[in-house]
Amino acid sequence: MKEYKAPAVESEQETDDVPGTSKRKRGTGETPTLQEKSSDETESQPPSKAAKPGESRAADEDDDQGLVDEEEFDEGNLDEDLSEEGDEEGDEEGDVESEENEKGESKGKAAQKNQRDSHSPTSEKLQKTIEKYGRGPLEGTAIKDKALTGSPDTILAMLMDAMLKSKPMSHGLTDRALRKLVDVGYHDVKKLGDASWEERAMVLKDGGYNRYREQGSTNLGKLVEFVNEKYDGDLNNLIKKAKNNPQKARQLVKEVHGLGDLGVELFFNNVQSVWPSIAPFVDSRSLKTAEEAGLGTDLDAIYADLDKDSVKMCKLANALSAARLDRQVGDLVAI
Repeated sequence: MKEYKAPAVESEQETDDVPGTSKRKRGTGETPTLQEKSSDETESQPPSKAAKPGESRAADEDDDQGLVDEEEFDEGNLDEDLSEEGDEEGDEEGDVESEENEKGESKGKAAQKNQRDSHSPTSEKLQKTIEKYGRGPLEGTAIKDKALTGSPDTILAMLMDAMLKSKPMSHGLTDRALRKLVDVGYHDVKKLGDASWEERAMVLKDGGYNRYREQGSTNLGKLVEFVNEKYDGDLNNLIKKAKNNPQKARQLVKEVHGLGDLGVELFFNNVQSVWPSIAPFVDSRSLKTAEEAGLGTDLDAIYADLDKDSVKMCKLANALSAARLDRQVGDLVAI
C-alpha cells in the first residue's frame, strides 16, 4: 500500500517590486515602508556652485560659507515630491499637515538665507574697505560738502580733478592742485573763463602742479570752451545728451582736450555719485586691485552688495585707488 502524501503547496514568492520597500508575504498584513529621504537630509546636501569669471579663489570661499543657491534649491519641487510620496502611503491628512509644516520650515529657511546674504563675508568686507579707505568726491576741497548736489560747479570740479590726476604725478600733489583751483574759484565756469592763461598757469604752480602748469593752463582754457560751446556752461547737459548711456557719455567726455581714457575713468569714479546711470563703475586699475583684495570683479554683484548705492560705489572706487597708490593692497586682503 502506497504512503499518502499531502499535495505540494506552491510557496509565495517574495516581492520586491517597489524600490526601497521591505519584502512581504501574502497574508501577513504588513505594509511596505518607503525608504525616502527626509526633508532635512535633502536640504542639507550642498548645491554645486560654479565660480564666476574673474572672481578670486578667496571670494569664492567666502561666498560658499553657509549659503544656498536658490536656483538649485527649489522649494516648490521639493514640496511636490514629498506630497506625491505621501499619497502612496495612503495617509492624506498626515501628508497635508506634513506638507504645510515643511512649507513653513522652507519659508523660514529662505528668510534666514536672505538675512545671511545681507551679512555675507563679501558684503562686510566691502563695508570695511569703504570705512577704512573710502573717499567721497572732492574731499579735501572747500566744496566737499556740496559735492553730492550735482551742481554745474561740482561736476566741473570733478572733471578738473580727473584731468590733474591723469598725469604721472603723485596723488598728493594733484590733490593739492585741485584744492588751489577750487580756492580761487576756478570750478565756476565763468571765473575760469575770465582768467588769463598766465593766471591759470600761476595758480597751478602755486598748487604744486609746476611740471605740467603750462599744458594744464592750456587744457583748462579749452575746457571752458568745451563746456560753454557744447553744453551751455553745465556738464549735466552732457549726460542728458548721452540719454544716460554710459558708453555714449564716455565718448562725449573724451572730446575734452587733453583727457584720455584714464582721465575719463577717473571722472566716472566720482561722477557716478551724482549721475547714477554711470554706476556701477570702477576704473580699470582699481578693478585689478579689487580682484587682488578678494572682492572679485563682478561690478553688478558688488553694486548689489552695496544696495545699489552710487555714492557707496564712488567711495569704494576711491578706496581701491587709494589703497593701490599707498601700497596698502595687502591691508585690503587682510580685512
